Amino acid sequence: MNTSRMRSTAAAALGSAALLAALLSATGRAPAPPPPSGPAARTPACGENTGGAACSVYGPAARLGGGTVRTYGEYRGGVPRTLGISLTAPAVSGLPTSAATDGKHCFDADGDGKLDGMHECVGGHSLELALPATPAAAAEVPFQWVLFNWNPHGHNPDGRYDVAHFDVHFYLVPKEVRTAIRTGGCALLIACDQLAAAGKPVPAAYLPAGYPASSPQTAEGAMGAHLDSRPPTTGTLRGQTFIYGAYAGDLIFMEPMLTRDFLQRQRTAPAHRTCEAVPQPAAWRVPGWYPTRYCTAYRPDEGDYTVSLTDFVHSGGAHGLATARR
Repeated sequence: MNTSRMRSTAAAALGSAALLAALLSATGRAPAPPPPSGPAARTPACGENTGGAACSVYGPAARLGGGTVRTYGEYRGGVPRTLGISLTAPAVSGLPTSAATDGKHCFDADGDGKLDGMHECVGGHSLELALPATPAAAAEVPFQWVLFNWNPHGHNPDGRYDVAHFDVHFYLVPKEVRTAIRTGGCALLIACDQLAAAGKPVPAAYLPAGYPASSPQTAEGAMGAHLDSRPPTTGTLRGQTFIYGAYAGDLIFMEPMLTRDFLQRQRTAPAHRTCEAVPQPAAWRVPGWYPTRYCTAYRPDEGDYTVSLTDFVHSGGAHGLATARR
């Protein structure tokens, strides 16, 4: 939703201006970071011969602030354990803060021939991230790609999400679905002729408890409608929360949302990790492995921050959620 860590040698070479540069597009990928150290180094890369052992796999790295961000997955015996994003520490400390957005998705709502980045653009600073290759032994992982958004000034609704934060959208549909949702003059800059589709209710059987069936007022161009379970009286976001995205009556993404302060606090917190439950629907339309918790963490041995989906259980599709097979 929106209206409105590269090693020190490299940083010195690039200069302070580059450290605060805006996010590059997903096609401008940075070289992959060095292999992880510590416990992660002892977790083998996923391949055809990992058997029932735990393994990990990483997606391609993209430049972010003064560092990089990439997706990663952890599996055991073909079963997903974690799916998330990893942000190097310099990425978080060197984020762009001046411009509200990168200007990728805008609409001249007042028709004055100028674009107000705070009120006429959506998505903040965004990156489309490819998921890592799913291990051959794994099956039925429904997620297709990740949309990462950094919002230095937050976004609407005012008094709720107008604080520096990240939106991490784990999409259940192809990129083409998101691309087809155009910007325009309705709701949160969505094309007016697509507002009805964005506001189509999600059937009760597929609706997680505590979420509205539809939310046309939060329909956003280049994204979809946002189903929010936080009561209006909870005020401005101070930690993390979980949003579902919907379009045309289907859930299209699962979104951990968290403030930058909350992410950075994991570095000094004793556990280095905070997890919460992902509210579940009675059933999923598409069978597969779905997460039941989401976590924000700092990994001291790797020197990175993570935002992830965890504790997967298998759903039999419209027949309902099955018990965990782990």
